[in-house]
This record gives sequence, C-alpha cells and structure tokens, in this order.
Amino acid sequence: MKKLLALVFLALLASLGFAQDMDSIILIERNNVVKFLPVNIPFQSISFEYERMINPKNSVTLGIGLPNQQSIMGKYGIDESSDLKAIELGTMHIRAAYRHYTGNRLLPVGFYYEPYLKYQNISGTARVEGENVENGYTAPYKGDFDIKLHSFNLGMQLGVQFLIANRVTLDLYFLGLEGGFLSGNVTATSPNIADANNVVNLKAEIEKSIDDLPSFIGDKLKVTQPSSNQINVRASSVPYPWLRGGVSIGIAF
Repeated sequence: MKKLLALVFLALLASLGFAQDMDSIILIERNNVVKFLPVNIPFQSISFEYERMINPKNSVTLGIGLPNQQSIMGKYGIDESSDLKAIELGTMHIRAAYRHYTGNRLLPVGFYYEPYLKYQNISGTARVEGENVENGYTAPYKGDFDIKLHSFNLGMQLGVQFLIANRVTLDLYFLGLEGGFLSGNVTATSPNIADANNVVNLKAEIEKSIDDLPSFIGDKLKVTQPSSNQINVRASSVPYPWLRGGVSIGIAF
C-alpha cells in the first residue's frame, strides 16, 4: 500500500510539473506578429506586414506598402548635372507570402524559406530639360513627365527570425530572388503647346534613349503622340529581375 501511495504521489507531482510546463508554453506562445520594414523607406514606401502562425512550423504573411511620394534628386547618383531636373516617386505594394520554419518550436522564430506574390504600383512626376547636338545642329527639349507603372512579381526569400524577450521580433531576410512584369504609361507633356519643335525634339530624345536599352526591354516599349503637345511611352509586360533583402522589426502577441 505504501508503494502504491508513493507511486500515486509521484504521478501527481509529474502531472503538476507537466501542467506547469504547458502553462509556461501557453504563456509565451505567440501566433501573431505585426512588423515595420524600415528598409523600404528609401524606396518611397512606408511598409508593414502581418504574420499569422497556422501551425507550429508554418505561417502566412500579408504585407502592404503605402506610397510616400518624395523627391529622389540627390539620391542614387541622380543630380541636376543630367537632363533630369526634378523627379518625385512613390511606391505602393501588396505582398502575400507562405512561410515555412525549419525548426520545431511553437513560435515564429528560426530559419525559414518563403515563396510570395507581390503587386506593386509606382507613381510619380519628373521634369527633363536638355539639348541634343548632332551634325552641328542643337535640338533643345524639355518636358514634364507623369509616371504610372505597375507590376506583378513572384519571388522566394530565405531568412531567420529572432524573438527577443518573447515579444520583439527581428526578421533578417536575405537571398531574396524576385521576377516580374512591368506595365503602364509614362506621359511627357511639352510646357509650351505652341512650340512644335520642342515636341519633335523631345520625342526624338525619348526614342533615342529607348534604342540604347537592351532589346528585351526596348521591344516592350511603344512611343506614340496622342496629342500635339504630348508623347506617351507604353510599357507592356517588360520583364525584370529584382533582389530582395533587409530587416524588419515587429511585436509578437
């Protein structure tokens, strides 16, 4: 009888310890993460993501980037020494992803791989002013550009996510490869509707710039003149590659 009572007592202790362990796991379990992506700010976008664990090893992510249209003069090697005198851009995107963690923890933490789909919209304005000298003839041109482009992208990224104090996430994503197709319109307007020569020179400069592009891009661009003072460049499914990498900071709950 004493041995039986001792076994029962030990079993109760084990059950209590197991229950306490489960309680501690439940207390620190985090199924949701809201993240901010500071690396997208230089691309004129304020970006956030929401990650939801669907089981201990897999999650889904929905990301959104809100356009923050600003001037990029002085950035990326762009300055007024070129024909480009002003440019403002803003980007918006929606990204849906499936993430698989390779570890065995119940939290959104560890090494992962993540395929995703992304829609992106680029809008902005620009102003160009310059002159083309050919055969001793100077052809000045100027124009105001309205930019409306969008793309559909498919990609895959690798990364590792850390959980600090069971609450703060640090997501380092790297080796992201992305491919997409860009479409839309860029419309150039002559600031002086009566200056027919400016429109001719502006169109010639645009066509010359397109001819300098690789054929797989240039062949997808069509230049038309819808009105006496406007020139339109239409992009139709221009293929392009992209690399994705960066860091996000989030709150898990």
